[in-house]
Parts: sequence; C-alpha cells; structure tokens
Amino acid sequence: MCSLPRQILIERVLQLWHAGQHDTYAIAALLNIAEREVCEIIEQSERRAL
Repeated sequence: MCSLPRQILIERVLQLWHAGQHDTYAIAALLNIAEREVCEIIEQSERRAL
C-alpha cells in the first residue's frame, strides 16, 4: 500500500494526464519528479484499468 503523500502524487499525475492538457514532461516539471516516474504511474494505472 502507498503512503498518503505517494497516493496524492499518483492521483495528481493521473488528474493532469486525464485532463489531456499536459504531456508527461510537463507533468514531471509541474510536480518536480522524474518523467520516467510519471510514465510508470500512468502505465500502472492503465494496466489496472484493463
């Protein structure tokens, strides 16, 4: 299970991604995390949705 701050980060990444107004690079810059981490969060979310 994720810690609360991690869960909030995941939710924020997914909110920005699903809004469709930001690419992975922009999301990473906004949240001050690595772009690879953004991609991993999105990929994991999409796998769960299948």
